[in-house]
Amino acid sequence: MDNEEETTTEVPHEEKMEFNVDEIIERYVGSFGLPQLLQVVLVSFAWVFDSQNTLVTIFTDAQPSGWRCKTSADPSLSSSWCMNNTASGGGGNKGQSVGHVCGLAAGSWEWIGGNSATTIAEWHLICHRKFLAAIPTSLFFIDSIFGCAFYGRLADAWLGRKKTLLLACILTSTTTFLTSFSPNIWVYSFLRFANGFARSGNGICCLVLSTEVVGRKWRGQVGQYGFFFFTAGFLSLPFIAYPARTQWRYLYRIISLPPLVYTLFLVPLVSESPRWLLVRGKNKEALEVLQKFAGWNRKKLPNNIELIIPSQATTGTGNEGGKNENIWTTRWAAKRMITMMLFGFGVGFVYYGIQLNAENLNFNLYLTVIINAAMEIPAVFIGGILLGFTDRRLLSSLSAISAGVSCLLCIIFSAASSTTSSWPQLTIEAIGFMAASIAFNVSYIYCVELFPTNVRNFAVSMLRQSLMLGASLSPLLVVVGRLSPSLSFAVFGALAIVSGTLSVWLPETKNTPLYETLKQQEEEEVKRRRLIQNTVV
Repeated sequence: MDNEEETTTEVPHEEKMEFNVDEIIERYVGSFGLPQLLQVVLVSFAWVFDSQNTLVTIFTDAQPSGWRCKTSADPSLSSSWCMNNTASGGGGNKGQSVGHVCGLAAGSWEWIGGNSATTIAEWHLICHRKFLAAIPTSLFFIDSIFGCAFYGRLADAWLGRKKTLLLACILTSTTTFLTSFSPNIWVYSFLRFANGFARSGNGICCLVLSTEVVGRKWRGQVGQYGFFFFTAGFLSLPFIAYPARTQWRYLYRIISLPPLVYTLFLVPLVSESPRWLLVRGKNKEALEVLQKFAGWNRKKLPNNIELIIPSQATTGTGNEGGKNENIWTTRWAAKRMITMMLFGFGVGFVYYGIQLNAENLNFNLYLTVIINAAMEIPAVFIGGILLGFTDRRLLSSLSAISAGVSCLLCIIFSAASSTTSSWPQLTIEAIGFMAASIAFNVSYIYCVELFPTNVRNFAVSMLRQSLMLGASLSPLLVVVGRLSPSLSFAVFGALAIVSGTLSVWLPETKNTPLYETLKQQEEEEVKRRRLIQNTVV
């Protein structure tokens, strides 16, 4: 009885231990164990759908491989009339064939592979209608801009990361399936517009959910390896598209199924971000998530532990976890965000432009896409390794500039490869794409580390908006590239080099902690700068 009394009197006097999320992960949960690995894998599956929906138009909206004269019952549209009015007689080089088609009477020729192979073939988006072919993809990326803002705010302020991911996957599956029933180019463009909005939440939530549950030394690697799933989705497209090469609608129906399956069976297994729960005042739920992760790592959190936001511990108020803070009203954060967005615009333009421009290389489209997708694998490995010991700022700059130089070198081979396949051009283009892929992937990791938890999703969404804005203009350049490949490569190269020089204005974030609020980050960065200055002196 005495022992029981002693126990009951000791517990109230047990001193509370206050830690932030980073400290608990490093000390008690483990920087990167089995539960974090499972979390990363589960959420990263959504990158597959993001990739497939973004790049599906490489095949569905591709220019047909060629045309041929056809025999008609109408003497005025006979095969001989068609043959006499073109030097090539169909087939051959894409650009040359389509140019000759423009001078032929309707009904005297037909597409090789049929009218249902691509949207260009079905709706005759050639000659004076050729720029209509760029509208669906451009609208897809434009609405991704609005979707990024919507999902970023939704994930930070209301639903959280997990529920926002669930919503994005449901909308992605629905809009993709509906796209397959488009009766004309205008309805198709509208549904691609809607699909761009729907899928834009996948990548944002994937990245943030992955990086917010691991220790600081693993953030770069985890973010990079998550892009393997984006690569997997990209690499899967040629193998899905080839069997459906005569019916572009089937391709949309096939890729609409995985997001639905993922929503039903895998999203329920994902844990909400403890950082978001903490910032929203849900300390108990945040501790439960961390306790679950610790349990899977065969560890246990102390009973007297208490989660805090550092700024609350130092000021006593904490601005309710920084709920009312805003990037645009905080000068240093606004300057940082604008610079990051300008960098993202150029990188997005080049990264997506090179992929969509694959049809303008004089190679088999399926082989070219497979090679480009395969180059993403070393890009992720190299990026992950370099992030371990290289400055983020330097890596971002050099990779973007390298992509630009490679694009400029492709100009040399454009004329030479106009009629024959050029392996040197394909090789340089693949290297340039790999460099652009590294810049693209690193930009996400860099953005995560540049901003605190209470605005992190919003910041990543703004970066994503700038990437999509750049991407929305690239389809127009791809159409121009069908007439002048050298011009498209020149613009890609110049913009990539300019973007690479912008990142030098951003601060370095390697091995810095993830802060919870703008106020805390500003205070801590000022302290760190003063410490560095004193050390130098």
